[in-house]
Amino acid sequence: MSNCSTADAGSLESLRQDDYELLARLAQRYYIDEQTQEQVAREFGLSRQKAQRLLKRARQTGVVAIHIEAPTWLRLDLEGELRETFGLKEAVVSVAQAGPRADREAVAQRAARYLERHLGEGSVVAVGHGRTAGAIARFFRPVERLGATFVSAMGGSPGADAPTNPNEICRALAQRCGGWAESLYAPAYVEDAEVRSQLLAQTAVGRTLAVAAGADMALVGIGGVDDDCTMVRSGCLSREEVAWLRSQGAVGDVLGHYVDVEGRPLASPHQQRLVALPVEHLRRVGTVVAVASEPEKPAAILGILRSGVVDVLVVDETNARAVLRTAGPRPRVAIAAGRPAAADRAQGPAHRGPYQPRPEGTVATAPRTRRGTPPGPPQEVRTCP
Repeated sequence: MSNCSTADAGSLESLRQDDYELLARLAQRYYIDEQTQEQVAREFGLSRQKAQRLLKRARQTGVVAIHIEAPTWLRLDLEGELRETFGLKEAVVSVAQAGPRADREAVAQRAARYLERHLGEGSVVAVGHGRTAGAIARFFRPVERLGATFVSAMGGSPGADAPTNPNEICRALAQRCGGWAESLYAPAYVEDAEVRSQLLAQTAVGRTLAVAAGADMALVGIGGVDDDCTMVRSGCLSREEVAWLRSQGAVGDVLGHYVDVEGRPLASPHQQRLVALPVEHLRRVGTVVAVASEPEKPAAILGILRSGVVDVLVVDETNARAVLRTAGPRPRVAIAAGRPAAADRAQGPAHRGPYQPRPEGTVATAPRTRRGTPPGPPQEVRTCP
């Protein structure tokens, strides 16, 4: 039985000859001969715990060097840094492309692959707006037909391009997989709080937002506050209104909810006119997937990540590097009451109670049936071509 110590891993050069030999033999049996740790321990007269510690030391000292021949288009180091820095479940980084449009399509492709891997029969996905989110459907090709429901989590705008409106995105995704699209027939912003309250009290609007509140996954874009942002292009907000948001410290939004660079929510008069899933309900969705590209987005992405509302980020390489450079070792700041624990989110809509968007108005709700089945007949039924 060897007396090789595991107290100080050291380096390859610091190993005594006997220790070096033992670690090499253990590693050969475990990594090359594919013996179990229990078999290795028995052969060398060690306890299983001792064998485990020595195998760990073999990696730490360089006796074992693990090489991963990753595809050239993966950025595993950046993905790991993003996960560690912001506490994400997963990060997916697309390789930098020749320009903004190519970056947007690359991010959309990676997001489509993520959806294909994680959506199943009966999945319900709450969908936001934006150009990157709107590009995903072009690349979404599930191997099998999915009985998934894509539901708008935010009102739209007649001034928005079709691929950026939540209703259009839902229909396109549903068509690709033979699922359902649940449309929200309401504008993203209305005239005032009173009109908003009246709209939310309508059965059709309340029903759609209730389905979104009970979703298994949310697919949202991260909006900026530049003069050409989606909110301005779609006519939801004027350049003057967005300039005012910037003056208050806003750096970006998710579903129309603006935050500063520290992830703190910004109260604004626009909030009282917004028809969208509230942040506190978005937090209770099982997995919130945010997609982002465009060169002006680093501050917006950083603010939303620091808010703690995002679980999975799909982003281009340039933005990923810029966000990590800016972030530093700072802790996340959670919007409002903070994100519920994963176990609580996984319990599903039955544990969340009825949909209650805001105290200004009441919302009619419909009960959910089995997992993934829309309550009542779907508003849109699309099948694969």
